[in-house]
Amino acid sequence: MKEMTNLTDEGTWETAPADLRGRTVVVLGGSGGVGEGVVASALTAGATVIATGRDRSRLDALAARLQADGLGERLQTRLLDAMSEHLDLDVANLAGEFGPFDGVIVSVASWGGQGRKAALDLTDQEWQDLLDGNLTSVFRLFRAFLPHVTFGGAMMQLNGLSADLPFPGSAGVALSAAATKSLTVTLAAELNGQGPRVHQLVLGVVRTRARQRAGIDDPRWIDATQIGAHVAHLVAGSSPLSDAPLQYFVDRATGPVAGQTR
Repeated sequence: MKEMTNLTDEGTWETAPADLRGRTVVVLGGSGGVGEGVVASALTAGATVIATGRDRSRLDALAARLQADGLGERLQTRLLDAMSEHLDLDVANLAGEFGPFDGVIVSVASWGGQGRKAALDLTDQEWQDLLDGNLTSVFRLFRAFLPHVTFGGAMMQLNGLSADLPFPGSAGVALSAAATKSLTVTLAAELNGQGPRVHQLVLGVVRTRARQRAGIDDPRWIDATQIGAHVAHLVAGSSPLSDAPLQYFVDRATGPVAGQTR
């Protein structure tokens, strides 16, 4: 994407492009920083991509950027709220229009409006809002979308290292990250090869458009499109890690690696 710097003088993991021609991929949170990279990579790989979000203006801006980059032909955008009482119907309608889906990528998160607070200083409402935005939303999206994913397809959640590490000042974010990690690998174990593959991808610091515009950048961080390239291979089933439910991508030179689920 044109506004994002791609510095090639730093060590970087690279892979041949995946082949997603004829496949349909949904990116939930597609207008977010990481989601945008996944959308762009899936389009580059030949997929039809449905990017969802809760803000029409952000989805329209995403579509305009990708159109300018020559990637807009197979892109669809749709409003979708994970906490809506109509979520199951909305997803069923989406599947009726575009499905079944070969890949569904959950890239949603909320930092809440409480700012940085010590864990026990959170009010009940702030705590609940963080759990709704980061945990309940992911649970509801998995439950609504999984029946509409092809048997050979993949559904995955993109998570952060707060799933494993202490995160002072952001306890609700860290706790929900750990819980969604557990949820995802549990779903993978419950399906046990009897349905779509389920993956948890834990990420290091990502170079996003918003960070770069704010002057916050480091060429050692992972490009969102690198994450997207790996995700595309997972959807295609062409990654060496296609059978690994838990994965980490925290270093741009090393690339994705399998984690231990037991």
